[in-house]
Parts: sequence; structure tokens; C-alpha cells
Amino acid sequence: MLIWTGCGLGILMCLLFIKTGRPLRCLLSSTFGGSLTFWLLNLVSGLTGVALSLNLASAVAAVLLGAPGICALWLLKILWR
Repeated sequence: MLIWTGCGLGILMCLLFIKTGRPLRCLLSSTFGGSLTFWLLNLVSGLTGVALSLNLASAVAAVLLGAPGICALWLLKILWR
């Protein structure tokens, strides 16, 4: 179920990138924002005690979903801890 949800969100984001008329620019800004958020959340992991590992799911979340995707992964990790 989780895989289908992730695939659906990825397809939705790709369609939204195309709809803006500047898909590459939107993809790059989303990727930059997601990567920066990933880095910042792991930087403060010493204070929070929650660190995200770099794997396929977190990389796809950073690239396609950007900062909200990484923050959602971080919150899920806090809730499942």
C-alpha cells in the first residue's frame, strides 16, 4: 500500500511539474529544497535523536516531493520510534 501511495504521489508531482510550463526548473528547485531539508534535519539529529538514512525512498522523496516529503518521512520516523 505504501509503495502505491508513493508511486501515486510521484506521478502527481511529475504532472504538476509539467503543468507549470517549466518542468526542469520546478524539478531542480524541488530537488534542491529536498536535499537541503534532508541535510538540515540530519544536522540537528543530535538534538532530536532522529536521523534519516539515505536510501531509495528518502532519495525519491527528496527529488520528487521536496521539503514536504522529507519532513513527512522525518515525522513518520518520530511517530514509529
